[in-house]
Amino acid sequence: MPFVTLQPPVEKGLEAYPQMMPKPLVVAVLDSKDEKEGRTCAIVTFAFRYIHPASGAQIDVPEGYVTDFASIPAVARGVFPPFGRHAKAAVLHDWLYLIGEPGQRAFADRIFLDAMKDLGVSRPRRTIMYQTVRLGGGGAYTKETATWAKAFGDWRTGDRRAPSFTADAHYQRRWPVPPRPDYRP
Repeated sequence: MPFVTLQPPVEKGLEAYPQMMPKPLVVAVLDSKDEKEGRTCAIVTFAFRYIHPASGAQIDVPEGYVTDFASIPAVARGVFPPFGRHAKAAVLHDWLYLIGEPGQRAFADRIFLDAMKDLGVSRPRRTIMYQTVRLGGGGAYTKETATWAKAFGDWRTGDRRAPSFTADAHYQRRWPVPPRPDYRP
C-alpha cells in the first residue's frame, strides 16, 4: 500500500508506535471548541507519507497538522461521513489544499481520487467524492493558505501553534520525490 507512517522522533519514544499496526493514521481528536464548520478536527500525531503510484510522487503530511478529515457539508454527512475508509486520503487532500501550490489543484484532486482507490473505497463513493471536490473545492484551495498559521497544533495540549516552515517549503519541487515530469493528472 502506498501509505507509510513515518517513525516518530526519538524523543517521543519509539515504543509509542506499535509495530504490529501497519500504516496507521494516528491523530489526537480535538475538543468541540476546535471544530471547523461543525466538523470534528484532529491533530496528526505521527507524520505520514503517501507514495502516488501513477506519478511516483512522495508527499509527506507533517506531525502537528490539523485536519477535519473530509469536508462534507452537514446535509450530506449521513451518506458521506467525514471519517471512514477514505480518512487518510481526506487528510492528504486537506494538506495539499492547505499548501495551495499555484496551478496544482487538479493534481491535488487526482491524488485524492487515487489515494481513495488505494484505500479500498468503492468506485461509486470515490467517484462522487472526487467529482464533488472538482466541482466545489476551488474556493477552499485558494482560501486554505490564509489559515496557515492556525493549521497546526500541539497534539499533547490541543493548542494551536504556528509552523516553523512556510507553505512553499512543501511545494512539489521540495517533496522527497516529486511527480515524474511527464505525469499529467
